[in-house]
Amino acid sequence: MAIHRRTARPALVALALSGALLMSACSQNEDPDASDLVADAQAQDYAAQQAAQTAVTKANKALPVRPSGQLAIDGTTTFTLTREGVERYTATGASTTIKVGDNTQDQAFQELCSGKIDLVNSERSITRSEWEACQAVGLDVVQFQIASDGIVIAIKSESDVGGDCLSTDQVKEVWRAGSPITDWSQLGLDDVPMAVGGPSVGSFQVGFDEFGKTVLGSQGPSQTDLRSDYFSYDRFDQARKFLNGGTRKAKVAQTYPDRARQLGLRKSELVTARQVLADAANELQTAKAERAKGIRDKRSAADQAKDEARVVAARVAVDKARGAVVTARARFERAKRLAETAADARRTIERSNGHVIYARFGNYELFEEELRPFEITLPDGHRNCVFPSQTTIASGIYPLSTQVLLTTTTRSLERDEVTGFLKDYLMSAQDAATEASMIGLTDDTLRQELAWLDGTSQPTLVIPPEDKPKADADRDATEPGAPAR
Repeated sequence: MAIHRRTARPALVALALSGALLMSACSQNEDPDASDLVADAQAQDYAAQQAAQTAVTKANKALPVRPSGQLAIDGTTTFTLTREGVERYTATGASTTIKVGDNTQDQAFQELCSGKIDLVNSERSITRSEWEACQAVGLDVVQFQIASDGIVIAIKSESDVGGDCLSTDQVKEVWRAGSPITDWSQLGLDDVPMAVGGPSVGSFQVGFDEFGKTVLGSQGPSQTDLRSDYFSYDRFDQARKFLNGGTRKAKVAQTYPDRARQLGLRKSELVTARQVLADAANELQTAKAERAKGIRDKRSAADQAKDEARVVAARVAVDKARGAVVTARARFERAKRLAETAADARRTIERSNGHVIYARFGNYELFEEELRPFEITLPDGHRNCVFPSQTTIASGIYPLSTQVLLTTTTRSLERDEVTGFLKDYLMSAQDAATEASMIGLTDDTLRQELAWLDGTSQPTLVIPPEDKPKADADRDATEPGAPAR
């Protein structure tokens, strides 16, 4: 996170000189001889500061003059809204000729600090070493936020793997090439088999690149950065099917309890129908036997007529019972098929319980009711278990958030070509972010950044934190709990 200031370089020099004079006065009161030495040292420091300032001024004047009527932008091309902004600005009839380069953001920051371009497209802030290169030639850095986005780690809604929070290190360990993680228990959660997915390289280029850079620390993300059993989806409905077995199966699985009950009812109906048929068949046999006995016994015509009527009634009952059995069997077979389909769907859904994907926040928002996102924490305990939302992502609090940035210098902001383009760009930035499924600027941030351009407010100057020595950075990266870079 960059530290900001509003104090220009001359004020820092004045502060240093006032401190030196104060120390000199104190020293003179204590020891006259020592005060001479202190005064000499301070004079040398002052001379060195003056020489350094002169060198900076000279270097600043030696910077190439940006051509009038031209504007140069360079940096990342996969996570930016600048090309659309340039097209809109050009369509207004503006006379400024805008050149948009496609070099890396690393090279673009070098170009900015050598005065060759006016603006840098990036999804990261300027580094300390890059900033120092700007300072060496008298350039103060100003950063405009244009939009933001975030990576959401999610399982299906109404499922549970034993926890709701993952660290950035755990996320990296799950998705990285060669990952040994195949069960959630390996992350200290429940014993649930894990399957891992995410966007394909081409269809979701922005999301793929964003995840590769933000989570895996790859400057040029590719399929080789990911585990070999990674499930890639070209459309988000494929991701939904991967997570919950598919919308249709999910709906069918929900019917299993009712279909199981229906199967039980239909089975009871079939058993009853078969028993009725058996009873009717027995009655028919009995009636036939009684009729035969009446004939042998030479019963009266009236009695034999009754025996015949009994046989006829028994035959009718058998035929009716057989029809009932056929109907009951058909209803049972249909209920059985439906129950088996629902059971199969439920097994499919259960097998997908441990499936997990990453997605851009915009995709997550569209299907929020079907997904259960993880909160994300940094291993050092900072920003502990942050839920992905528009607010946490736009502010950068969410650890897997990315900012769409335009970086410039106060020198470039003195050019009408730069301020004119930036004003138009910012005014359309909120709508452009929505069209690109990103999170737009808040109204307060938009007003503040426009005030920098109108001159009603001094722009905030960026001062990145000190870079760690390489040995310290390497040690931190290998220690347990080190944040993903």
